[in-house]
Amino acid sequence: MSRVKLQVVILMTLQQIIRTSRDLTHWVYKKYPNGFKKIRGIVEESVTGVHRLYQLSKAGKLCVPAMNVNDSVTKQKFDNLYCCRESILDGLKRTTDVMFGGKQVVVCGYGEVGKGCTAALKAMGSIVYVTEIDPICSLQACMDGFRVVKLNEVIRQVDIIITCTGNKNVVTRDQLDRMKNGSIVCNMGHSNTEIDVASLRTPELTWERVCSQVDHVIWPDGKRVILLAEGRLLNLSCSTVPTFVLSITATTQALALIELYNAPDGRYKQDVYLLPKKMENTDK
Repeated sequence: MSRVKLQVVILMTLQQIIRTSRDLTHWVYKKYPNGFKKIRGIVEESVTGVHRLYQLSKAGKLCVPAMNVNDSVTKQKFDNLYCCRESILDGLKRTTDVMFGGKQVVVCGYGEVGKGCTAALKAMGSIVYVTEIDPICSLQACMDGFRVVKLNEVIRQVDIIITCTGNKNVVTRDQLDRMKNGSIVCNMGHSNTEIDVASLRTPELTWERVCSQVDHVIWPDGKRVILLAEGRLLNLSCSTVPTFVLSITATTQALALIELYNAPDGRYKQDVYLLPKKMENTDK
């Protein structure tokens, strides 16, 4: 590739950032503030990334328009709900070959990802509990037939813990200490901080790599907790994402990108915008 073409590619990358993780926009903003001002627009697909953009906007530091694709219907339903409904079973089967019938499972978070996970596990015959701090989501879980609990109430009895909140330290070291032998813990949320994995890297605990993406964390008394993907996203690390879902989310981002690029001056200010509804309606 010639130097001129390379410069064009770099310029295009800086001008339009299509994102699938929360760090790139923040990294560009910190490392290249002058280049950040030249960006034409930002398309953001992740929960944490959207929160980051709203923080920048509130602080008056967002100097370009940004499109929030994460809250679009296509992203919420197809990527978060329907895709996770399939990938949670795929990921657990590939890594542990666990039988779901009769297993007690607690799903932390009842957003779209949590809804998909609980529906899949319930259909397989698992006994499913839900933890949720949002009252509306808690009510939805209850109306869908799930028992809403605090994690500490069931931590000693559950066989599988699945986090899908987008928060950090959802499962703490104290709770990991109280899990029973052979329990499985994994993350379906956005970031890799939901499970306090750092607290497990201590001299008194032994890590045993069983196979790729599967570790046994062994306590001094011999208890083993099965940690999947070291707390990273199970569906991205241990299972596949259907090409149908990838095509939908990629297309949604591309439409948002085209909208920002072709928009006349003044249509979008230095703020965060939702994807226009007409762009999600396939009949228009």
